[in-house]
Amino acid sequence: MIVYSIQLMKKSILYISFLVIIVFGTSSGFNHSLIKKEKMKLIYIYDPLCGWCYGFGPVAEKIEQNYSETVDLEIISGGMIMGDRIAPVGNMAEYILSAIPRLQKTTGVTFGAPYIELLKEGTYVTSSEKPSVALCVYKSFKADRRVEFAHSIQKSFFVEAKDLNQDSVYANIAAKFGIDREQFLTRMQEPEYLKQAHAEFKRAADLGVTGFPTLLQKQQTGYVKLSEGYTSYESIEKHLQKQLKSEGAQ
Repeated sequence: MIVYSIQLMKKSILYISFLVIIVFGTSSGFNHSLIKKEKMKLIYIYDPLCGWCYGFGPVAEKIEQNYSETVDLEIISGGMIMGDRIAPVGNMAEYILSAIPRLQKTTGVTFGAPYIELLKEGTYVTSSEKPSVALCVYKSFKADRRVEFAHSIQKSFFVEAKDLNQDSVYANIAAKFGIDREQFLTRMQEPEYLKQAHAEFKRAADLGVTGFPTLLQKQQTGYVKLSEGYTSYESIEKHLQKQLKSEGAQ
């Protein structure tokens, strides 16, 4: 009986060990195949009416597209034109027109003739609120291509001079991303997304952001600035590659 019990126990141990190997694999296999590395966390703080953010848009889009497997890139609106800053664009037209040549040369983006005419005419009133609400609405539909959607809003304004005070502008853009136009229009009117937009403004301020565009990287002790103002894709990619390589070696 004792011999039989010992043999039975040995068989049970072998069976349990076999199950462990089946489920978890060897120790090396478990480390490499079952433990999924956490993605690097980045936050892109932009404003839809910021010209330098428009210039940085293609850079942010490349990060979103090329590093989707290793980097979690979040985009939030900073609320640059709010409160007493909401005013006719003519108030800043002279400054903006003088900055456009350098911005185009540095970033490679172009500003359309309709936008230039809008500046010169001067009566169009700008506000960051509605395009920021539109981004929040888009996020409620889609988890991907969020930077691309935000940049599409900017292109509609800085190239085509679309009226960003009209919900239909955002619904038309959303339709190109496969979102039902009428559903998008409905959510644009829901108070929830206005609250979300203002929460993003506060979050940007709480993160210490004072200028746009800003790219933050999450670390153990909090967030650090990866870039502030326009930065080339090559410069950011060099940093990302270095960080990812370092994390992979740990």
